[in-house]
Amino acid sequence: MSYLKYIITAVLAGTLLLPFVSCKKLLDQDPLNSPYNGVFWQNQRDAEQGVAGAYAMLRRALTVNTAFGGDMSHFAYGSLPSYEFERYDQYDLGQLTGGDTRFPVANYLGAYLDPLHNWSPYYKVITQTNIILYNVPKIPDNQFTESPARARNRYLGEAYFLRAYAYFYMTRLWGDVPLVTSYDEDPAHADNIKRTNEKEVLDNCIRDLKQAVNLLPWTAKNGNEKAVRASKGAAYALMAHVYMWKNFLMNGSDQQNLTNAIAAVDSLEGSGVYQLLPREMYPKIFHGKTDEGIFEINMQVAQGEQQTETGFYFLNLKEPFIRNKTGKLGVLNKELLDDLYDDEKDVRKNYFFKGFDEINGEKILLCKFAGPNAENIYYKNPGNASAPAVDANIILMRYPDLLLLRAEAYADLSNTGAALNDINKVRARAGADPTDGNGDVKYEVFRERSRELFGEAQRWYDLVRTGYLKTENGGKFTLERYNAGGWKWPVARALFLNNNVLIQNPYWLGLVN
Repeated sequence: MSYLKYIITAVLAGTLLLPFVSCKKLLDQDPLNSPYNGVFWQNQRDAEQGVAGAYAMLRRALTVNTAFGGDMSHFAYGSLPSYEFERYDQYDLGQLTGGDTRFPVANYLGAYLDPLHNWSPYYKVITQTNIILYNVPKIPDNQFTESPARARNRYLGEAYFLRAYAYFYMTRLWGDVPLVTSYDEDPAHADNIKRTNEKEVLDNCIRDLKQAVNLLPWTAKNGNEKAVRASKGAAYALMAHVYMWKNFLMNGSDQQNLTNAIAAVDSLEGSGVYQLLPREMYPKIFHGKTDEGIFEINMQVAQGEQQTETGFYFLNLKEPFIRNKTGKLGVLNKELLDDLYDDEKDVRKNYFFKGFDEINGEKILLCKFAGPNAENIYYKNPGNASAPAVDANIILMRYPDLLLLRAEAYADLSNTGAALNDINKVRARAGADPTDGNGDVKYEVFRERSRELFGEAQRWYDLVRTGYLKTENGGKFTLERYNAGGWKWPVARALFLNNNVLIQNPYWLGLVN
């Protein structure tokens, strides 16, 4: 049985014993499914819980443990290799920051990193979405408790969006991945599946997102679901990211990708649903579910999803944010901070960091998610400071991200004025002076994204997509490695055991045993 067959079978068989939980806890639920249609997928309650399972699986995929814990795979991929940290003193993750003698930066090798090599968590999301897309259309209209067309469209739209998100995420990490777009009723007898060209995978993402745009509403049914369930805006935002990544893979040979990305952000902006909130609201923005949030993973205490005493947000804090915690794993790159936040008026220096002006980077704390005054710190028992948590969602896409992505597309099209307009919207909110790009608007877009999205697991992909990975940090990531695709992750050894048609990423051939 191939590994993909194993995943499908596990999702089908391993979820039968899970009880139904009320809709108030939608995003807390595990998936519930059955290979027997007579048991499940009979009414709206089943559809709701099936969709909940897909969100739960995505949350798990983004919080995978490595050998020494941490629940932070999303940040291990997007922040640790991106030079935001000078070093990361957790044994299994440290080489993602500092590398070693063979790889001066971003050494992905080592058995302790095997969980990060493995794309199985994302295929669980995909399998669940394929199950939803197969079963929800079959639920009779009279089994819905609200408008059948509206409810069915929403569930299908969410499934298309989540499938596209999982494939986009994997493509940025591994490049070519097996493309599975249908539910297999007999996974035990399915064929092994080869890796599909990454451009074809992205084309499928676009098709899914066009479906999602047509099916999803702009706004959530209630505040608890805001930004943490897919919406039309989330589909447009992800579409823009997909087009920009495709433009990178095609070396800018088709400018239609850029104009399509701009059009997607234009639709987002034209909706009037999203806005840049006042700078004083930074703590609330990172707590989550604001008018700036586009798509987030629910990690709020009120929903029972917080990571207590673990996770990227928590591990990079100590006193005065976490009482009685004096150790610190992440040492921020002081040289990068001073270079990025070079405007004294930029309030992000004090909203995002504690001790920004300290000479020693070890004394600077990344506090943007906790809030500069610990606004988002929660204690289960405040009296004895037990079980602390950072009460903040994992922010995957928010409005300034998309404005700056549009600025990047404009810069690539040499529309300097439009690019600067979007950059300066974000800078104005931060209290910083407007910029004229200093003659290199493309680089200034990259720098502004690095400022605004610091620590949000975006910078690594920005470095790769723009090509600045070859020049940042003193050029330690060599041109040869970049051109050979050495920015991609190796495929986990375990995946080859049950799928004999898989091949390793070329750069890692002979390096991964």
